[in-house]
Amino acid sequence: MSWYLDIICENWDALILNDYEAVMPLPIKNKFGFKYIYQPFFCQQLGLFYKKKSIDVDQFINSIPKSFFHFKFNLNSYNKSSYSIKKNTNYILYLDKEIEKLRDNYSKSHLKNIKRANKSNLCIASKPDSVENFCKNKQHLAYDYMTKKQFDLEYRIIKTSLALGKGEIFSVKGKKANCCSVFIINDNNKLYLLSSYSNKYGKLNSAYFYLLDYIFSLDKFKGFVFDFEGSNLKGVAQRNKGFGAIPNYYYTVSQNIFQRCLNFISTKNS
Repeated sequence: MSWYLDIICENWDALILNDYEAVMPLPIKNKFGFKYIYQPFFCQQLGLFYKKKSIDVDQFINSIPKSFFHFKFNLNSYNKSSYSIKKNTNYILYLDKEIEKLRDNYSKSHLKNIKRANKSNLCIASKPDSVENFCKNKQHLAYDYMTKKQFDLEYRIIKTSLALGKGEIFSVKGKKANCCSVFIINDNNKLYLLSSYSNKYGKLNSAYFYLLDYIFSLDKFKGFVFDFEGSNLKGVAQRNKGFGAIPNYYYTVSQNIFQRCLNFISTKNS
Protein backbone atom coordinates (compact mmCIF):
# COMPACT_ATOMS: atom_id res chain seq x y z
CA MET A 1 0.00 0.00 0.00
CA SER A 2 1.27 3.46 -0.88
CA TRP A 3 0.43 4.86 2.58
CA TYR A 4 2.64 2.19 4.17
CA LEU A 5 5.53 2.85 1.78
CA ASP A 6 5.20 6.57 2.53
CA ILE A 7 5.91 5.82 6.20
CA ILE A 8 8.74 3.29 5.96
CA CYS A 9 10.69 4.70 2.98
CA GLU A 10 12.86 7.79 2.87
CA ASN A 11 11.81 7.99 -0.77
CA TRP A 12 10.29 5.53 -3.21
CA ASP A 13 9.30 5.10 -6.83
CA ALA A 14 7.86 2.17 -8.79
CA LEU A 15 7.97 0.31 -12.07
CA ILE A 16 4.41 0.04 -13.41
CA LEU A 17 3.06 -2.07 -16.27
CA ASN A 18 0.31 -0.38 -18.30
CA ASP A 19 -2.69 0.56 -16.12
CA TYR A 20 -1.32 -0.96 -12.90
CA GLU A 21 -1.41 -4.52 -14.25
CA ALA A 22 1.82 -5.03 -12.32
CA VAL A 23 3.78 -2.87 -9.88
CA MET A 24 7.28 -3.19 -8.44
CA PRO A 25 7.95 -0.65 -5.65
CA LEU A 26 11.51 0.71 -5.50
CA PRO A 27 12.55 2.13 -2.10
CA ILE A 28 15.34 4.62 -2.71
CA LYS A 29 18.26 5.87 -0.65
CA ASN A 30 21.08 8.21 -1.59
CA LYS A 31 24.65 7.85 -0.33
CA PHE A 32 27.54 10.06 -1.43
CA GLY A 33 25.44 11.15 -4.39
CA PHE A 34 24.70 7.58 -5.53
CA LYS A 35 21.16 6.22 -5.55
CA TYR A 36 20.45 2.62 -4.59
CA ILE A 37 17.46 0.39 -3.84
CA TYR A 38 17.16 -1.22 -0.40
CA GLN A 39 14.82 -3.22 1.83
CA PRO A 40 13.13 -0.91 4.37
CA PHE A 41 12.80 -1.78 8.06
CA PHE A 42 9.36 -3.15 9.02
CA CYS A 43 8.88 -4.47 5.49
CA GLN A 44 9.58 -8.16 5.00
CA GLN A 45 8.67 -8.56 1.33
CA LEU A 46 8.48 -6.33 -1.73
CA GLY A 47 9.09 -7.41 -5.33
CA LEU A 48 6.47 -7.59 -8.06
CA PHE A 49 2.73 -7.41 -7.38
CA TYR A 50 0.52 -8.31 -10.34
CA LYS A 51 -2.99 -9.19 -11.47
CA LYS A 52 -2.00 -11.68 -14.18
CA LYS A 53 -1.49 -15.35 -13.41
CA SER A 54 2.11 -15.31 -14.58
CA ILE A 55 4.61 -12.55 -15.31
CA ASP A 56 8.39 -12.40 -15.75
CA VAL A 57 9.92 -10.85 -12.63
CA ASP A 58 13.35 -10.64 -14.28
CA GLN A 59 11.97 -8.35 -16.98
CA PHE A 60 11.10 -5.85 -14.27
CA ILE A 61 14.47 -6.22 -12.55
CA ASN A 62 16.21 -5.65 -15.90
CA SER A 63 14.13 -2.49 -16.29
CA ILE A 64 15.41 -0.91 -13.07
CA PRO A 65 17.01 2.35 -14.32
CA LYS A 66 20.78 2.26 -14.66
CA SER A 67 20.96 5.39 -12.49
CA PHE A 68 20.69 3.05 -9.47
CA PHE A 69 24.20 1.78 -8.91
CA HIS A 70 23.16 -1.03 -6.59
CA PHE A 71 20.08 -2.89 -5.40
CA LYS A 72 19.32 -5.44 -2.73
CA PHE A 73 15.75 -6.18 -1.69
CA ASN A 74 13.36 -9.03 -0.98
CA LEU A 75 10.86 -10.36 -3.48
CA ASN A 76 7.51 -11.64 -2.24
CA SER A 77 6.60 -15.32 -1.97
CA TYR A 78 4.92 -15.32 -5.41
CA ASN A 79 8.09 -14.16 -7.19
CA LYS A 80 10.96 -16.14 -8.70
CA SER A 81 14.09 -14.61 -10.19
CA SER A 82 17.49 -15.58 -11.57
CA TYR A 83 18.95 -12.74 -9.48
CA SER A 84 18.11 -14.47 -6.19
CA ILE A 85 21.01 -14.76 -3.76
CA LYS A 86 19.25 -15.92 -0.59
CA LYS A 87 16.24 -18.01 0.38
CA ASN A 88 14.28 -16.68 3.37
CA THR A 89 11.69 -18.41 5.53
CA ASN A 90 8.40 -17.03 6.75
CA TYR A 91 5.51 -18.89 8.41
CA ILE A 92 1.79 -18.51 7.77
CA LEU A 93 -1.25 -20.07 9.43
CA TYR A 94 -4.61 -20.56 7.71
CA LEU A 95 -7.41 -19.71 10.13
CA ASP A 96 -9.86 -21.91 8.24
CA LYS A 97 -10.94 -24.15 11.12
CA GLU A 98 -12.52 -23.84 14.54
CA ILE A 99 -10.00 -23.17 17.29
CA GLU A 100 -10.27 -26.73 18.63
CA LYS A 101 -9.17 -28.07 15.24
CA LEU A 102 -6.35 -25.53 14.99
CA ARG A 103 -5.09 -26.60 18.42
CA ASP A 104 -4.80 -30.17 17.16
CA ASN A 105 -1.78 -28.95 15.18
CA TYR A 106 -0.14 -27.07 18.07
CA SER A 107 3.04 -28.56 19.46
CA LYS A 108 2.98 -30.16 22.90
CA SER A 109 5.11 -27.37 24.33
CA HIS A 110 2.72 -24.71 22.99
CA LEU A 111 -0.25 -26.50 24.55
CA LYS A 112 1.65 -26.63 27.85
CA ASN A 113 2.34 -22.90 27.61
CA ILE A 114 -1.34 -22.13 27.05
CA LYS A 115 -2.26 -24.39 29.98
CA ARG A 116 0.26 -22.55 32.17
CA ALA A 117 -1.25 -19.21 31.14
CA ASN A 118 -4.76 -20.38 32.02
CA LYS A 119 -3.59 -21.53 35.44
CA SER A 120 -2.06 -18.10 36.00
CA ASN A 121 -5.50 -16.51 35.59
CA LEU A 122 -4.40 -14.30 32.71
CA CYS A 123 -7.18 -12.57 30.81
CA ILE A 124 -7.57 -10.61 27.60
CA ALA A 125 -7.37 -6.93 28.49
CA SER A 126 -10.66 -5.09 28.07
CA LYS A 127 -8.53 -1.99 27.52
CA PRO A 128 -5.66 -2.81 25.14
CA ASP A 129 -2.48 -0.75 25.18
CA SER A 130 -2.61 2.68 23.65
CA VAL A 131 -0.07 3.38 20.91
CA GLU A 132 2.02 5.31 23.43
CA ASN A 133 1.98 2.52 26.04
CA PHE A 134 2.68 -0.17 23.48
CA CYS A 135 5.69 1.66 22.07
CA LYS A 136 6.92 2.66 25.53
CA ASN A 137 6.86 -0.96 26.72
CA LYS A 138 8.41 -2.23 23.49
CA GLN A 139 11.20 0.33 23.70
CA HIS A 140 11.93 -0.60 27.30
CA LEU A 141 12.24 -4.29 26.40
CA ALA A 142 13.89 -4.04 22.96
CA TYR A 143 16.37 -1.20 23.44
CA ASP A 144 19.35 -3.51 22.82
CA TYR A 145 18.38 -4.48 19.25
CA MET A 146 16.34 -1.55 17.92
CA THR A 147 17.46 2.04 17.39
CA LYS A 148 15.56 5.20 18.33
CA LYS A 149 14.90 5.81 14.64
CA GLN A 150 13.33 2.35 14.36
CA PHE A 151 11.20 2.92 17.48
CA ASP A 152 9.98 6.21 16.01
CA LEU A 153 9.15 4.42 12.76
CA GLU A 154 7.19 1.76 14.63
CA TYR A 155 5.20 4.46 16.41
CA ARG A 156 4.25 6.14 13.10
CA ILE A 157 3.22 2.82 11.55
CA ILE A 158 0.97 1.89 14.46
CA LYS A 159 -0.51 5.38 14.79
CA THR A 160 -1.35 5.61 11.07
CA SER A 161 -2.62 2.04 10.79
CA LEU A 162 -5.04 2.53 13.68
CA ALA A 163 -6.25 5.82 12.24
CA LEU A 164 -6.95 4.14 8.88
CA GLY A 165 -8.73 1.20 10.53
CA LYS A 166 -6.03 -1.15 9.25
CA GLY A 167 -4.41 -2.08 12.58
CA GLU A 168 -5.36 -3.43 15.98
CA ILE A 169 -3.60 -3.88 19.31
CA PHE A 170 -4.44 -6.90 21.49
CA SER A 171 -3.23 -7.11 25.08
CA VAL A 172 -3.13 -9.55 27.99
CA LYS A 173 -3.73 -8.27 31.51
CA GLY A 174 -1.49 -9.52 34.30
CA LYS A 175 -1.88 -8.93 38.02
CA LYS A 176 -1.53 -5.17 37.86
CA ALA A 177 -1.24 -4.12 34.24
CA ASN A 178 -0.93 -5.38 30.68
CA CYS A 179 1.98 -7.80 30.44
CA CYS A 180 1.91 -8.71 26.75
CA SER A 181 0.64 -7.08 23.57
CA VAL A 182 0.73 -7.64 19.84
CA PHE A 183 0.10 -5.20 17.02
CA ILE A 184 -1.48 -6.64 13.88
CA ILE A 185 -2.16 -5.07 10.50
CA ASN A 186 -5.37 -6.32 8.91
CA ASP A 187 -5.53 -6.09 5.13
CA ASN A 188 -7.39 -8.07 2.48
CA ASN A 189 -8.20 -11.07 4.69
CA LYS A 190 -4.64 -11.30 5.90
CA LEU A 191 -3.25 -10.54 9.35
CA TYR A 192 0.36 -9.37 9.65
CA LEU A 193 2.05 -9.72 13.04
CA LEU A 194 4.11 -6.55 12.89
CA SER A 195 5.25 -6.14 16.49
CA SER A 196 4.86 -7.59 19.97
CA TYR A 197 6.26 -7.49 23.49
CA SER A 198 6.09 -9.53 26.68
CA ASN A 199 7.45 -8.23 29.95
CA LYS A 200 8.98 -10.42 32.63
CA TYR A 201 5.61 -11.38 34.11
CA GLY A 202 4.21 -12.09 30.66
CA LYS A 203 7.10 -14.34 29.70
CA LEU A 204 6.96 -16.20 33.02
CA ASN A 205 3.28 -16.97 32.46
CA SER A 206 3.35 -17.65 28.69
CA ALA A 207 1.13 -14.69 27.87
CA TYR A 208 2.24 -14.52 24.22
CA PHE A 209 0.99 -18.06 23.49
CA TYR A 210 -2.26 -17.33 25.32
CA LEU A 211 -2.79 -14.13 23.31
CA LEU A 212 -2.15 -15.62 19.86
CA ASP A 213 -4.42 -18.56 20.66
CA TYR A 214 -7.14 -16.05 21.56
CA ILE A 215 -6.67 -14.13 18.29
CA PHE A 216 -6.87 -17.37 16.28
CA SER A 217 -10.18 -18.18 18.00
CA LEU A 218 -11.98 -14.97 16.98
CA ASP A 219 -14.89 -15.45 14.59
CA LYS A 220 -14.13 -12.18 12.82
CA PHE A 221 -10.85 -13.66 11.57
CA LYS A 222 -12.30 -16.96 10.36
CA GLY A 223 -10.93 -17.70 6.90
CA PHE A 224 -8.05 -15.23 7.25
CA VAL A 225 -4.37 -16.00 6.80
CA PHE A 226 -2.12 -15.15 9.75
CA ASP A 227 1.35 -14.03 8.65
CA PHE A 228 3.98 -14.32 11.40
CA GLU A 229 6.27 -11.89 9.49
CA GLY A 230 9.67 -13.44 10.08
CA SER A 231 11.19 -16.83 10.73
CA ASN A 232 14.78 -16.76 9.49
CA LEU A 233 16.03 -17.27 13.05
CA LYS A 234 15.77 -20.91 14.11
CA GLY A 235 14.19 -20.16 17.50
CA VAL A 236 11.56 -17.86 16.00
CA ALA A 237 10.80 -20.41 13.27
CA GLN A 238 10.25 -23.15 15.85
CA ARG A 239 7.94 -20.92 17.88
CA ASN A 240 5.85 -20.06 14.83
CA LYS A 241 5.83 -23.63 13.57
CA GLY A 242 4.57 -24.72 16.99
CA PHE A 243 1.23 -23.05 16.25
CA GLY A 244 0.74 -25.34 13.26
CA ALA A 245 1.99 -22.72 10.81
CA ILE A 246 3.56 -23.78 7.53
CA PRO A 247 6.73 -22.40 5.87
CA ASN A 248 6.38 -19.81 3.13
CA TYR A 249 9.55 -18.91 1.25
CA TYR A 250 10.70 -15.69 -0.38
CA TYR A 251 13.99 -14.63 -1.97
CA THR A 252 16.47 -11.78 -1.74
CA VAL A 253 17.77 -10.34 -5.04
CA SER A 254 20.90 -8.25 -5.41
CA GLN A 255 23.30 -6.67 -7.91
CA ASN A 256 26.37 -4.56 -7.24
CA ILE A 257 27.61 -1.73 -9.47
CA PHE A 258 29.81 -4.01 -11.61
CA GLN A 259 26.98 -6.51 -12.20
CA ARG A 260 24.62 -3.62 -12.98
CA CYS A 261 26.95 -2.38 -15.73
CA LEU A 262 27.29 -5.84 -17.29
CA ASN A 263 23.55 -6.39 -17.08
CA PHE A 264 22.82 -3.07 -18.79
CA ILE A 265 25.29 -3.81 -21.60
CA SER A 266 23.94 -7.33 -22.25
CA THR A 267 20.34 -6.10 -22.17
CA LYS A 268 21.15 -3.31 -24.63
CA ASN A 269 22.89 -5.71 -27.03
CA SER A 270 20.21 -8.40 -26.92
